[in-house]
Amino acid sequence: MFGTSTIGIESFVLSILAILVLIICGWCVYAFFHAIFLFIFSQWDEEKKKSAWNSIRYMIIWVILTIALLTVFPLAFRQLEITWYETYTASNIFQRAGEILNGVLQLGSATNDSFDWWLRNTSPSPSQDYSL
Repeated sequence: MFGTSTIGIESFVLSILAILVLIICGWCVYAFFHAIFLFIFSQWDEEKKKSAWNSIRYMIIWVILTIALLTVFPLAFRQLEITWYETYTASNIFQRAGEILNGVLQLGSATNDSFDWWLRNTSPSPSQDYSL
């Protein structure tokens, strides 16, 4: 429904929201593992434990703000009587985020494939003689 061939302001705004959600989710995963790391290596230091709790607290705040963002956008656009407000539902935003993530992962796969091709075609074969 909202493939990469969709062109327009709706698609652009949807992509921006999806990228924002991906960044926030990535940061939350980082903050979670950072907090675990701080707890494990705190050696009962209160300052490090406080920093870990703050990391978890900020992670929870960002999750709540993301949920608010996903619910407020369609409601605000409906109240503003924008005709395409139904484009910005949470499911469409997550679908676009998945498309973006797939594109990024396929880009990584393409670079690995091209590097493998380069290795296969530039490495010397056993039948080649390099003697002078």
